[in-house]
Amino acid sequence: METAHNYQPSSPHSHTSQFQQLQPFYPADLQEPDDDELDLEQIWTIVRRRAVLIAGITTVVAAGALAWTLNQTPKYQGAFHLLVEPVISDQSQISGVSSALQTIGMGSVLPKQGLDYDSQVEVLQSPKQMAPIIQQLQSRYPKIDYRSLFGGMGQKGSLSIERLKKTKVLKVNYLDSDPEKIQFVLEQLAQGYLRYSLEDRKSDSRQGIQFIEDQLPQLRQRVDTLQQQLQQFRQQYNLIDPQVQGEQLAEQITTLQEDSLETQTSLAQQQLLFANLQQRLGLDPESALKASALTQSPRYQQLLNQLRDIETKIATEKARFTDNSPSIQALRDQQQNLLPLIRQEAQEVLGENISQSNTEVLRAPFQDSIRLGLASQLIDTANKIELLKVRNQAIGEAQGFFNQQVQQFPVMIRQYTDLQRELGVATATLNQLLGQREMLRVEAAKQDVPWELISEPKLVRNKKGKPIPAEPSVSKTFGIGIIGGLLLGLGAALLAERLNNVFHTPQELKDTTRLALLGVIPYSDQAMEVPRSRVLADSATKADFYYAGASPLIEAFRSLNANLRLLNSGNPIRSVVISSAAPADGKSTVAVNLAQAAAAMGQRVLLVDTDLRWPQVSSKMGLKNTPGLTEAITTNAAPADVMQQSPTEENLFVLTAGSIPPDPLRLLSSKKMQSFMEQWQAAFDLIIYDAPPLLGLADASLLAGHTDGILLVVGIGQTERSEVTQALDGLHTSGTPVLGVVANKASGYPMNAYYDHRRYPTAYQDQRSADPDAVPL
Repeated sequence: METAHNYQPSSPHSHTSQFQQLQPFYPADLQEPDDDELDLEQIWTIVRRRAVLIAGITTVVAAGALAWTLNQTPKYQGAFHLLVEPVISDQSQISGVSSALQTIGMGSVLPKQGLDYDSQVEVLQSPKQMAPIIQQLQSRYPKIDYRSLFGGMGQKGSLSIERLKKTKVLKVNYLDSDPEKIQFVLEQLAQGYLRYSLEDRKSDSRQGIQFIEDQLPQLRQRVDTLQQQLQQFRQQYNLIDPQVQGEQLAEQITTLQEDSLETQTSLAQQQLLFANLQQRLGLDPESALKASALTQSPRYQQLLNQLRDIETKIATEKARFTDNSPSIQALRDQQQNLLPLIRQEAQEVLGENISQSNTEVLRAPFQDSIRLGLASQLIDTANKIELLKVRNQAIGEAQGFFNQQVQQFPVMIRQYTDLQRELGVATATLNQLLGQREMLRVEAAKQDVPWELISEPKLVRNKKGKPIPAEPSVSKTFGIGIIGGLLLGLGAALLAERLNNVFHTPQELKDTTRLALLGVIPYSDQAMEVPRSRVLADSATKADFYYAGASPLIEAFRSLNANLRLLNSGNPIRSVVISSAAPADGKSTVAVNLAQAAAAMGQRVLLVDTDLRWPQVSSKMGLKNTPGLTEAITTNAAPADVMQQSPTEENLFVLTAGSIPPDPLRLLSSKKMQSFMEQWQAAFDLIIYDAPPLLGLADASLLAGHTDGILLVVGIGQTERSEVTQALDGLHTSGTPVLGVVANKASGYPMNAYYDHRRYPTAYQDQRSADPDAVPL
């Protein structure tokens, strides 16, 4: 190995902060998993792991069940079958009933054809029905009673009655150890049930029919009366459906309210416009109309212009002469002569007489095009105001009419609802009675058909005529024993899993910790042997390099490095502490192999052995342990002077632990150590710190506070769950960021077949066979 005297910051990386850490991530941040819940995959894993235990318990239980079965007294079973309904029903009668019910609107209450078999079985098993049959049985077998037949008080009965699936057949079974007794009991039961079907099946169906017939006339009269009242109500108020008409009335009132609001708004707008126009013109609508007409008369305007000229001359002459001067008198005469002409012309234009006192219209100013437009708008506005007033008055009258109807409508609705409810109740009662009458008629017709014994009482026998035992069933009991043994074995397996409180699979580790599973390292002796660097050093060709990289173990560490790099693509991981909950979990092995994998993938890597209590990196890497980190901190030696560089991985630098100090934590918490970490952060792409275990030691937590986080290594099948939980709780308390977990020593974990060396060309296989001791790690 070479000593790295000079190391430069890697490029082209740029860092705004030397210690950019990820957000801490703990299992306490997530919902705790329920330890009592197991999914099917977990159960199947436990079954495979505890197969021997489950098989042993199943064998013992099944053998015990078989031995118990063989020691029991055999019991035999006999049976007979009763046809309790005709196979072919009277279709004409059924069709008539269906048509009648459909006519009265009761098709939905058409009863299902056939007996109520559950009730019929209860009747056949009732003490009243069984009493005469039991008397016949006790004549030969006095110990027979109702309890011995049907059971009770925890005792199982020997007689059972059941319907054969969905047929019209009842099956009667009897179980006993005496075949002759079985035959006798079944014969007596068959005779008793046939006698019941012929003589004792009397019901009150016909009495029910008569009762219904007596009630129908009164009920029909009630329905007719209510229908007449409803008809009169509709005719009186001219209503068909009050609910629909009520909705229409509400819509009309709403429409009127909207129209009223719109009309009042328009009226206010027009009145405001009218006031503005009248103010600008200085005329009312009538005067504006007259002024417009006079303005448009050429003759009138000519006379008016002459009058204005004369008045202008009078004003001019008055400045020179007195009122009595001849010139002014002449002008005034002309003025007086023009006034009658102007009045006469105005009367002709306006079509009305204009008195001498009413000459305001004659004095109206000249109406140019603008004033004519305003006058026209004033007249139109006045007309609109009158129309809106009329419309508003009509809407008000309509609202009053509809409001009066609204006040009366609730009373009408109540009366209508009461009539409808009473009619509905009466009609439903009538239809129900009609339906019940038809059902009773059908039942009465079926009661006239007796039962039929279609299978004589007999025992189940084999080909030789010997009775076949029904209980105990060897196959059934043995099957139950197997099932019970499996369940008991599964319970024992689950209990064993609880007692053996370790992580068995990587998935269990991920589900329990709720942390990111960044890597799964398969169990292999290669991981404990000489690292991959020696293989590469001994490789004569570059093909050896590619072949060594095909190892599933190497690919596992490459995958771990890739996951670590992609954990936060926006802020790549630059430094990581690798630790474990307890010793012997393989943290140092993971640190060494991860460093080599990262260096092989092009990263500039520094591996620092900070386990100053039990250093392992030097032995695993085949390097000398001293001088190392301890000497760099306690002496003036520069870290570059004590670093060692891998001869096969030019990007991998190793700083061993050095001599074991008396107080490792003091060295790791020193300012000099922090300064080293800052320098390394700028000089390398990835710094890996191999730290002591977490439980009982603060070294790893102290270092992780100055890195991007801690990577927890857990030994599958080795590390106690409680130790991992305790370690994570400590990290949570100290606020240490946790990047994820690595499942180490995963025995039997499926690896991708792509990396199986048997799938590579034979040339690589020949090279591997030439050097069988080479370990690609």
